[in-house]
Amino acid sequence: MTMLPVWALFVLLVVVAPALVVGLQLLVRRRWPHLAEGEHNDVAGYLIAIVGVIYAVLLAFVVVVTWQQFSAAQNVVGQEASALRGLERESAAFPPEVREQLAADVRDYATAVVTHEWPAMSRGEAGHPAVVAVLDRIADHLAALPVDTPARQEYLGVEADRFAEVVSFRSQRLDFVGQGLPGVLWIALVLGAAVTIGFGLVFGLRSTALHLLMTGSLAATIGVLLFVAIAIDQPFRGDVAVTPAPLQRVLTDFAR
Repeated sequence: MTMLPVWALFVLLVVVAPALVVGLQLLVRRRWPHLAEGEHNDVAGYLIAIVGVIYAVLLAFVVVVTWQQFSAAQNVVGQEASALRGLERESAAFPPEVREQLAADVRDYATAVVTHEWPAMSRGEAGHPAVVAVLDRIADHLAALPVDTPARQEYLGVEADRFAEVVSFRSQRLDFVGQGLPGVLWIALVLGAAVTIGFGLVFGLRSTALHLLMTGSLAATIGVLLFVAIAIDQPFRGDVAVTPAPLQRVLTDFAR
């Protein structure tokens, strides 16, 4: 379902599904007209209250978890860009040609991530050889930095720390690729939605229009929350995804 365009997913869950529920509600009322008398409402109301609360908690939990994962992926990208900036800016103690080389390394890394690794992540692939090659090159350049003074030796340690941060944040970013809620949770969500809406369908109400409005609104509300959870379940895939904007700003700031 995540392969659908975001607008199609929205229409399916928030428009089509509630419309089908409304149609099913009409069929139920015509097939079993005596349900409208509401003689069973005491039991049905008690059960729907319990089921509704349980399902609401589960659905809220899923939405919160997916949003936290999406937000965490965004934060990691920002931290990666910050560490990359620090890699260049902490080179002030070295000769101009060394600083220019490190600046070029920063640009090469950001370019490789934006151009090669981001499209790969959107396909569910964790990492790209072009980025690995740039990291190897940066490691070689850092190993060759001159440390002929105590200040430069100290700055080399800082540079090594910044490079380690870049590698670490990239690794954390790649950990989000392919992550998502387990299938058992999605099964529970679908079954829970069916049971919750099912109780609404058999609830006794004399007014057909009001009954249709209530069940349609319930289905639409569940559809909206499911839409949010599905749209952001994979932070780097789909139309609603984490963008490489922080790394693109690095390219803009360190442009030649």
